[in-house]
Amino acid sequence: MHKKIKYIIAASLVISAVSGFLPANNFKMGATEAYAVTYKAASTGELSSLTLNWNNGKSEIKLRDSYSGDEVDLTSKNEYYAEVQGINVLNIAAEVKGSGYVVKVFTSGSKTEEGKDVGDDIKLNSNYKTIYLRTYKSEDAYKEAYNNGDVSDSVKTYIIHVKKETTSSDTEQDREYAYLDGIHLSDGHIDFSKSQTDYSVNVDENVDTLTVRAEPDDDEDYIKINDESVDKDHDFENTVKLDKGNNTITIYVEHDDEDETYTLNVYRGKKDTATTSGQTFTVQTEGNKLNAWQRFDGKWRYVDGTGTVKKNQWWFDTNTGIRYHLDENGYRTIGWYSENGKWYHFNDNGEMQTGWVSVKGQWYFLDVSGVMKLGWLGDSSGNWYYLDGSGAMKTGWVESSDGKWYYLDSTGKMVKNSVVEGNTLDSNGAMA
Repeated sequence: MHKKIKYIIAASLVISAVSGFLPANNFKMGATEAYAVTYKAASTGELSSLTLNWNNGKSEIKLRDSYSGDEVDLTSKNEYYAEVQGINVLNIAAEVKGSGYVVKVFTSGSKTEEGKDVGDDIKLNSNYKTIYLRTYKSEDAYKEAYNNGDVSDSVKTYIIHVKKETTSSDTEQDREYAYLDGIHLSDGHIDFSKSQTDYSVNVDENVDTLTVRAEPDDDEDYIKINDESVDKDHDFENTVKLDKGNNTITIYVEHDDEDETYTLNVYRGKKDTATTSGQTFTVQTEGNKLNAWQRFDGKWRYVDGTGTVKKNQWWFDTNTGIRYHLDENGYRTIGWYSENGKWYHFNDNGEMQTGWVSVKGQWYFLDVSGVMKLGWLGDSSGNWYYLDGSGAMKTGWVESSDGKWYYLDSTGKMVKNSVVEGNTLDSNGAMA
């Protein structure tokens, strides 16, 4: 007999920690049960734990070094990526090492934005969201930075790039049958769909075992992988030996009186195409994907559908909304890059940067096109900054082309209607 139950597919993003990690702490956050791992090696002012979550979320999603990159853990590194599905609100739990230290959350790179407390909701109004977490020595230190118009004057800043993917499966549905929520492989890749039960995948010839993880909708479901029972205590995993050539792996799921069998047709060795549900397509291991980023010697290159590496060109990744420049060898450009008399800057992951950027202790401003700005720069709050011939933000006294002198404070803002070092500055900031 069918047993109808209601379900809502949701998720929670847990950022783990690395070296010297402690056993997971299990704690409740409203309707959410999250699992946090502490970062024991954190220095004073660094985050010792960090959890991104949303209502009723229970599934863990790892951080990556890029949206399509490798999984990473929380370390002293300050930039991470994550993907979420079907949610509009996110909130953050975080702890910072050091007595009295606090964490504030920002949703832009603006120096004048007022920070949120951890735990406050963050709205995801677009498909891409950049979240900044800044640590301060105390609440008063944060207030001083905010009142001075420079919240970046913090102990440490963490940047989390969030990509939101919409999905129809985050709506409430009736369940009357047995199914999996996902299938994960230690090698190779499949595009999982609940409506599809047969898959084909190709792995390299040197891959002689394959770990298969089944993700049931209900942890109480009965799961077998190649006739071997698996359960939650073993992460619903089974490692299967592969022969050269064709291999068949079955995943059986039983829920109440309903059951379903998923079939994986795994080919070990070189094979150009694979067939699934009457469709023929290329399925390759991570290092050989087409129309995708590939890692060579620890660096990223983009390979098009013909297998050609893109070189000497700009590249806009439509999957991430991020712009890159590829050098003569096809690698992502990192650091400063000049083209047609204009300067651009790319972070350590090769992503073109915009807005205020700190490089080797100097501040620069890059417009929405990524071009470095020179000369006077005004912001939406009416503040003025001066960027010298190298693009670096100036502080202290500066002389403009018309011979007038101006004073810029330690945050680079022009001082107006004030007396500095015995010199009177008018409403335009010029020395009288």
